[in-house]
Amino acid sequence: MSILDEIDMYRQEISTDTYSTTWREIVGQFKDGDLKIDPEYQRLFRWDIDQQTQYIESILLNIPSPPLFLATNPNGAFEVIDGLQRVSTLIKFFSDEIFSAEQQAAVLDKSEPDNDLTTALVLAEGPIIKSLEGFSATTLPEALVRTVRYARITVILLEKESSSRARYEVFKRLNKQGSLLSDQEIRNCTARLLGTEFPTKLREISKTKIIHEALLLSTEEEKKMKVDEMILRLLAFSNDSTQPKHNVSEFLDEFMAYAAEGKFRIDPKIEDRIIKTFEMIYQAVPDGKAFRFQRGGFSSNLYDVVATGVYANLETLTSVEVKKRIELLLAGEEIKDVTGGGSNSRKKMTGRINLGRTWFAN
Repeated sequence: MSILDEIDMYRQEISTDTYSTTWREIVGQFKDGDLKIDPEYQRLFRWDIDQQTQYIESILLNIPSPPLFLATNPNGAFEVIDGLQRVSTLIKFFSDEIFSAEQQAAVLDKSEPDNDLTTALVLAEGPIIKSLEGFSATTLPEALVRTVRYARITVILLEKESSSRARYEVFKRLNKQGSLLSDQEIRNCTARLLGTEFPTKLREISKTKIIHEALLLSTEEEKKMKVDEMILRLLAFSNDSTQPKHNVSEFLDEFMAYAAEGKFRIDPKIEDRIIKTFEMIYQAVPDGKAFRFQRGGFSSNLYDVVATGVYANLETLTSVEVKKRIELLLAGEEIKDVTGGGSNSRKKMTGRINLGRTWFAN
């Protein structure tokens, strides 16, 4: 097959339409249940009040906005692929029109009101229009509310004829270009375009108390789904059916997609093995110290060696033996060869996997 044939073949997997609409239509679609923002996407609404205000100000000043990327689901509804921050800002701005008082009261977690869609947006001082501060959709002059409501936005629609893989690639590539989201947050959402079972199960296991205690990550790291990523690393590096061909980040992307497509499942046996691995490590070296060098914070590289090694040799290890081998590992030279500069390369990644499996073996 020539390169022209190959490109033509994959182009046919992507079907798009481009059109212009108003924010009134977008917000109305959300209110009617025709525009879906999955709960896993909603948790990625990160703009603070200043950023939300700046976007409303941009609309009022007729400053051009990049297009929204939507995808059509099999049932005909739409979902946001790119533009979540802007869509969420407009939903929040018009929230009193969208959500009933009962729906607003039903939101149990009010710890982050800036990003709660049911809490109406009260604008801050704008970078240009200082007098925006304190206004909301119900108090702003009606002429300005209409300006926001009927402002036009370009939509690029990925139609339902597009393959799941095409949708996955579009979302991943759009959100990895200048994104402030962590790689794992993007993986969690993109994988759902291929299948929900694996990312949902990964999320479920990531809430296990002993795993949190064994890793002892910061609150900010946990918010950015670092726990999920560590479990994903363990599964990806322990699965003999997938071989790394790229660096760590690309390999984890590939494994997440592979698993979301149903080619790998976290069955009860695997889930039990994951939890027992963290239990043994915690018993051996508690409070996250198993994954930290003497000076420094959490090390994903050290984690790869220890977690992969214990997981592979679980049946033959005791917590006493694990503690001894971690101490020897930290004192030796072998760990230095697979960490440090270039640690995300394929060579050092496979080196860590092999070191872990042999270091903790009998």
